[in-house]
Amino acid sequence: MGRELRRKQSKIEGKSLKRETNNNDDNEVQKLDKMSIILIILCVVIYLLIGIFITKEIKWFGNNSENDVVDTVSNNIIASAIFKQKEEEYYVYFYNFEETNSNIESTISNKLSDYKVYRVDTSSSLNQNYVSEDSSNPNAKNLEELKVKAPTLIKIINDQIVSYYETENGIINGLN
Repeated sequence: MGRELRRKQSKIEGKSLKRETNNNDDNEVQKLDKMSIILIILCVVIYLLIGIFITKEIKWFGNNSENDVVDTVSNNIIASAIFKQKEEEYYVYFYNFEETNSNIESTISNKLSDYKVYRVDTSSSLNQNYVSEDSSNPNAKNLEELKVKAPTLIKIINDQIVSYYETENGIINGLN
């Protein structure tokens, strides 16, 4: 059909000469784009919320110095796991991770370099059942009897406490 015939036919039918565009397809593409963007933003927000508040992998609101100290201490364990280590002979050093003693640390690193030394944070709430400010039990034979005062160094062989050193002088003298 030629151009002139189309024009005449459109006058008879009362239609416009402009070609009809499919606006529905454009609207659907725009809706799909908007939904995709909203979905991506929602996923990012959920990821950030989980990372900040639940797993604490993302440090959004500044540094927490307590977690930084704990992260820098190697071989840290909780007190209830002191008899569950794979080595037959090892040491367990109980102390407050925020109050390190350089004399004890240097003595342990020099004298016990051939042994595995596990560290227990006495300020942690997970270890409060085994930490006492007043009294300790150097004759403890199992986990239920164990009570320590910070700082304390315990030598364990075959899941038995062999040596027990308490206070800074006791630890340094016991290792020398």
